[in-house]
Amino acid sequence: MTLGKTLRLRRIFAQGRALIMDCHPLRHDPLGWIRLLARSGGDAAILSPGLLDAAAEELGPLAVILRLDAGVWPAQPLVSVQAALEMGVEAVTLHVRRAVRESLERFGKVSEEARRLGMPLMAEVSGEDWREAAQLSADYGADMIVSSWQPELAAWQSWMRTAGKPLLVGLEFSTPAGIVERTWEVMQGPAQGVVLSPPEGPPAEAARVLEALHGIIHQDIGLDEARQLAGLPGPPAS
Repeated sequence: MTLGKTLRLRRIFAQGRALIMDCHPLRHDPLGWIRLLARSGGDAAILSPGLLDAAAEELGPLAVILRLDAGVWPAQPLVSVQAALEMGVEAVTLHVRRAVRESLERFGKVSEEARRLGMPLMAEVSGEDWREAAQLSADYGADMIVSSWQPELAAWQSWMRTAGKPLLVGLEFSTPAGIVERTWEVMQGPAQGVVLSPPEGPPAEAARVLEALHGIIHQDIGLDEARQLAGLPGPPAS
C-alpha cells in the first residue's frame, strides 16, 4: 500500500472504525446533514462532485469519499480518479454488480487507476450474490466494501476471513429507535462501520441519534446507553 493511500485511509478510519453518511444532493437539505455529521463526530461523507462544490465550506473535519458514478443502472461516470485526486478527496466509491459484465469491466479500470494514484477505492456491492460481488471487489483491489445489512453474521465472519478488507454496512436512517438498534447489532459482528442514507426529514431532529451512533461505533457503548443518548425510552420492564 502506498503512503498516500495509507494516509487517506487513516483519515476515514481514524480509530479503526468509521461513521459515514451518503449525502445525496436530492435529499432534503443535504448541506444541513453534512453540517450535522461534522458536528456529531462523523468520519466521512460520500458526495457527488457537484455537491462537493456546494459543501466545501461545511465539511469541517470530515473526510470526503467522492462518488464516481450516478443514476440507475447503467450508472453514468461522473469524474475520473485523477480528477478526484485533484479535488483533494480522501477516497472514491463505485457501484459493483456481479451479474453485469460492464460493471466489472469499469470497476477493473477504476481500480487500476486508483492503485496507480494511491487513491483508496470503496466498492458498493449489490444484488443477491453479495458475497461473490464483495469477493470480486476485494480481488480487483477495493480497499473498503459496503454491503446492505445481512443477518447471517456467521457468514459475514467467514467472508471477512477470506476477503481481508474492511466491511461497512449500508443502513437507511429510518426511525431513531430502528437505526440505533440496527447499528448496535451490526457492530457486534465483523463490520468496521456503517454508511448511512439520511431520510427526507429535517436533519436537526437527528442530532442526538448521530451522537448515539458515534458512541456505538467509536466508544463501544451498550444499547441501553445508546438509546438514552438518542433520547429514546428505555426497554420495557420485565
